[in-house]
Amino acid sequence: MRIGLNAWTVGGWRLNLPTGLEGVIEVASALGYDGVEIVYDDSDYKPDKISKKDRRLLLELALSHDISIPSIATGVFWRYSLASHDEAERITALTLLKMGVELAADLESETLLVVPAVAKPGTGYKETYNHALSSIVKASRWAEDHGVKIGLENVWSRFLYDPIIFRRFIEDVGSDAVGLYFDVGNVLELAPFEHWLEVLGDRIVMVHAKDYDMNSRGPGGFRLIGRGSVDWGGFVKSLKSLGYDGFINVETPPEFMKSPNTLIFPQDGIEAASISLQKLREYMS
Repeated sequence: MRIGLNAWTVGGWRLNLPTGLEGVIEVASALGYDGVEIVYDDSDYKPDKISKKDRRLLLELALSHDISIPSIATGVFWRYSLASHDEAERITALTLLKMGVELAADLESETLLVVPAVAKPGTGYKETYNHALSSIVKASRWAEDHGVKIGLENVWSRFLYDPIIFRRFIEDVGSDAVGLYFDVGNVLELAPFEHWLEVLGDRIVMVHAKDYDMNSRGPGGFRLIGRGSVDWGGFVKSLKSLGYDGFINVETPPEFMKSPNTLIFPQDGIEAASISLQKLREYMS
């Protein structure tokens, strides 16, 4: 297994990147990461603002540092839900998803992270499920055409909280281009990670690594690797027993260690990336 650096770890949730996405690659190389998970948004790093030339230069920079770009992540599907009752919102979400697939293909990335739905009051579960399913089915065709995997992440969106139901959703999509992007920190509050690996281990396409403190609970409980309640030794051993040999991407933005209004970029992001890498290496060895 190899270790990747998610761009949020360096720039925080707002992607505060003084030297751009190029800087994330430079940080990853300097610290000894094997790869970088590029992040896009609907603002400065919206895919249609990253030209074909810029994509080629990013890929060339990564290759020059012997760095892979295994995956692309984004938070846009929290703002624009693929399961929204509002058709215009769903169309916007699908447009951003298609842009993400194309970006992943251009950067020779294996996987695009997607939040399948955000459940909202006033919209029934069946409607949410059906809208999400319809959106992901459409997206799966784009992914198939571009040779990219869609990794549906287990997140706190009040949707698909049970591993059996999550697997059913993936199977309902009916495409080998769609699997699980497993985040061990996200799952800890809901169930033992072993339950998810038992049911969905063969559908994992990518892994996120962040810690979670069960004594803190809630969104404030996320931590740098090694500073929470995740049994990292057991988790790594479980992944190996499943035959998983892909990337584990470190997603530990500096907000996990300092108050957002005290952060200094990129220094604090580099520190978060360094601490988490060191600890994850210990557990993987």
